[in-house]
Amino acid sequence: MFVFLPFSHRTDVVAFLVSSGANVNKHNSWGDTPLHLAVEKNYEDVVKVLLNSKENNNLQVNLRNILGCIALHVACLFGHIKVVELLLQQNGTDVNAVQEDGWTALHVACHFGHRKVVELLLQQNGIDANKVNLKGDTPLHQAVRKRHYDVVASMLVQDSVKLDIENNRKRTPLLEAMYAAHLGIVHKLIIHGANMNAVDNDGNNCLHLSIIKKGMFHSEVERIYILDKCCAKLGLPIKKRISGVGVASYLAHQGANLYRKNNKNVAPLDLIGDADLKEKFKVLFPPPQCMLCEVNEASMELQPCAHTVLCEDCSKIQLKTCIESKRRVDSVTVEEIHLHRVSQKLAGKWMELGRELGIRQNDLEIIRHDYPQSVREQGFQMLFKWHQSTDPEKRTPRILKAALKETECYDALKCLSSEFN
Repeated sequence: MFVFLPFSHRTDVVAFLVSSGANVNKHNSWGDTPLHLAVEKNYEDVVKVLLNSKENNNLQVNLRNILGCIALHVACLFGHIKVVELLLQQNGTDVNAVQEDGWTALHVACHFGHRKVVELLLQQNGIDANKVNLKGDTPLHQAVRKRHYDVVASMLVQDSVKLDIENNRKRTPLLEAMYAAHLGIVHKLIIHGANMNAVDNDGNNCLHLSIIKKGMFHSEVERIYILDKCCAKLGLPIKKRISGVGVASYLAHQGANLYRKNNKNVAPLDLIGDADLKEKFKVLFPPPQCMLCEVNEASMELQPCAHTVLCEDCSKIQLKTCIESKRRVDSVTVEEIHLHRVSQKLAGKWMELGRELGIRQNDLEIIRHDYPQSVREQGFQMLFKWHQSTDPEKRTPRILKAALKETECYDALKCLSSEFN
């Protein structure tokens, strides 16, 4: 049967072999079964014969080849929509089966841009539309990265598809769209409610990525009127409309934080080299004002909504919900200025505290070696290491207070408590 299948789709011969007791689950050196091969060649009639033999010949539709692919993965790889339909009609076909790299059939179809296959898969009961592969990517990440605009559009109308899942590099689909420089997909994600202020592993939000972009963005969208309006206010020529700076004006108008600093302490505004243009941005998008005192500049980010709505003074007030999003507030996050103040009170207990916070002993030894002259500096560098390597939602006063209490750093605990009454 293996010799025959790649070169012909004579269903009568296949039917004869099956009825004669041929082993329909036998695999070749690549682990492919006759079903894998028939699916790859898009031999619909042969696939039907094999599937109809399931009861009599014990056909196993979820057998994997050496790459971990079942027949459904292969059909989705090539976009054979009719074959996909046949496989999905079979009881027992695992729509969420994963390959060796963690890809589901939906990952595969999204990656290769097979819109009709994607839409068919999303209609299946029990499908996990947000399953992540070994790199943390959802199917939506794959479609965005490969710039398949029509696939993304089809996915976004599904309530089951989540917009803000972070992969292993902490990139949401919106941030992936920024890396892919695809304005049409960026626009689609935004109008469906994507988080404008998500940040990647480097602390960059969508504005950082837009402003450093060289060249133009790509888009199927002919006109975005808000973008045109922002560019006009900034005095940008038409040819700069979909440049990095032009797109940044649109993103800022949609709520992205122009003053949010990344891990290198650089805000998007700092990346604008043209002094006149920078001033225009500052006028058009002034620093956010504290929504409590309405006097000071808002600088403290709330979690998990990531809105910057409080100044440092007002951040000492414990809010139950974010003033802007109305979402529950886990805590105001600990910022670098708090690390400086707490580190002054650690004395010789900084290594013990570091271990309690989960910092590896090797990293602690490196800090001690690199900053031999000052215990206070060692303490700060340890806290800074924790701050940079910890998810934002875990950079909370509660977690740091618990570690300080456990290691009996009472002076530092008192200092931190005074910052967050």
